[in-house]
Amino acid sequence: MRTLALLALLSASSAFAASEADREKAFKADIAPLLEKSCANCHDPKKAKNGKVKSGFNSSSLADVIKGGTDDGVGITWGDASKSSLYKSVNMALTDPEHDDAMPPKKSQEKNPPLTKEQVAKIKAFIEAK
Repeated sequence: MRTLALLALLSASSAFAASEADREKAFKADIAPLLEKSCANCHDPKKAKNGKVKSGFNSSSLADVIKGGTDDGVGITWGDASKSSLYKSVNMALTDPEHDDAMPPKKSQEKNPPLTKEQVAKIKAFIEAK
């Protein structure tokens, strides 16, 4: 959480930019645990059936999350959550849980709980930290 606060502070100042190391640290501390809880069963090759991630989206590392999947494009567009498939998908589960793009899908939410508003806001802040 402190790392995410640091990124938010850095983004507030135009004189600084978050380094890849800062982003990696924030990802591991604040974002990866959220993805592990709700996404890994389908999107982490270590947990997915037959080691194959769904829709080509791999949630196991920041580099893979940035890349995104085969269906929805770039996972993270730094500075703009609205262009980031990661944010759009997890937010859709809150705003329109029946939508095909909502993640996790309604049918798997018993096993893979959707993120809370606070958790989705944390992902948004992470993406928008510059």
